[in-house]
Amino acid sequence: MINVIIVEDEPAIARGLSLLITQNYCDFQVLALCRNGKDGLQKILELKPDLIFTDISMPGMNGLDMIQELRSRQMDTRCVILTGYAEFKYAQTAITLGVSDYLLKPIAPNTLDNILTTCRTQHQSTLRSLRSEYLQKILLDDTQPEDGYLPLLSCSCTLLFFFSGPMRSNLYTETIISPDFLPVEKQAIEKLEEKHKISLFLLHGRHHNEKVAAITAPVSQPLDIDLISQEICQLIRPLDACFHLVISNTVTDCQKLQELTRSAYLYALFKVPFGIDSIQKCQALTDEPIHVSAKIKQLCGGLSDRPSQEHLKDLIHSMIKFWQKEQVTQFQLLTDMRYFISSMIHDHLKEKIIYPDPAELISTAPSWADLEKELLFEAKQIYGIKDSSDFPENQHSLVYQVKNWLDKNFTTQITYKIFQDLFGHNEKYLSTLFKAEFGISPSKYIGELRLNMAKNLMESNPDILLKDVAEMVGFTDAFYFSRVFKAHEGISPSAFMKNQNPKEIS
Repeated sequence: MINVIIVEDEPAIARGLSLLITQNYCDFQVLALCRNGKDGLQKILELKPDLIFTDISMPGMNGLDMIQELRSRQMDTRCVILTGYAEFKYAQTAITLGVSDYLLKPIAPNTLDNILTTCRTQHQSTLRSLRSEYLQKILLDDTQPEDGYLPLLSCSCTLLFFFSGPMRSNLYTETIISPDFLPVEKQAIEKLEEKHKISLFLLHGRHHNEKVAAITAPVSQPLDIDLISQEICQLIRPLDACFHLVISNTVTDCQKLQELTRSAYLYALFKVPFGIDSIQKCQALTDEPIHVSAKIKQLCGGLSDRPSQEHLKDLIHSMIKFWQKEQVTQFQLLTDMRYFISSMIHDHLKEKIIYPDPAELISTAPSWADLEKELLFEAKQIYGIKDSSDFPENQHSLVYQVKNWLDKNFTTQITYKIFQDLFGHNEKYLSTLFKAEFGISPSKYIGELRLNMAKNLMESNPDILLKDVAEMVGFTDAFYFSRVFKAHEGISPSAFMKNQNPKEIS
């Protein structure tokens, strides 16, 4: 609903304009009729309308003074001047105050219609932007905006969380892992909105391989969320990766969106499976703890402190087959893999190895076959089992070539495909060699180079924009840069910059 206040000292004109609006435009409502600028100012500050009609010449405070006072209070509410021909020169002056239009007396319905139609279009555009920003802030910061503005009042909201491939840690993975979602045309979104009478917002999630769709509609409007979800899936579903959709519950109170978001992410963390597609609706989680699978304990129980390569290969293959059959969740897989890795690390090995990160192995494995290869390679590294197929004679030179190239090009967009094109080996192979040599994966190494450069830029350029920092160091998305920075440094980029400029802190 678009809210209107009319400030006019002639009651007949004020009532006539009010009737023209309320009887012919169902999405406009007149909140108040005021007789002078002083009363109008008070009502406007109290009710915060979307549109103001005001006369110029009124007793006490005139319309222009009222508008000037509103502007001095940083209120940019759309204002329309009501004027007769004798006051036309004043109406022209009002343009300098940001008055959007003027309406000559006596009021012509066609002119009023043009003004209200333009107002409606601009209001809808502004409201859409405010709602998108509001939803994005809640998703990324998990907080309500500080100004207390709630642009989704009287709206229902359902969130759809889409993941391409495994749920990846939001730390570093943007550097070489490209998201697989299809681009969505604006016309396709508008078509869905018109068909279902909804507003649809495509937003950034907390993971690089994640999209969030927010479906909003008037509270009283029934929605077929299942059907809408299917149609959105068809728009953005990745072509060559496992696909997961978690559908949140629906809220009718926008102040519950943080709780809705937290519940959905927690559900996804515990319930999204690895290696297969899934579509799930959020349900209440039990307090039952996640235990290591009994089968994995049994298989790992046969590990000696110096197993053969064949034994390791058979063991890992058996684990993979078990996990596939059980369709384990990613969280269960992570729990089992941690147990497997700890089972391999005997006392005489603890000081000699680089501990593999199960979460990173899962994040970079698009399939069970890839995960099996990675686990076998890491196991052979732990036990010191050499295989000529793993390490060619020129491995030392090769891995330093990779490092030197990354040192020079880390601010560019780096994807896995580049490794094959430049060095003649796939990213998995090079990543393993790199980690064995330097104790860090290429992805994390790139991330640290970018974050160190970002800190240097912010320290030496106190007025630099965060979006410029993100772009200069190689991040494609300022939102994602902020999340990575905060996860790594413990504070947001904006807080980091304030710490470098304590005089600016109020």
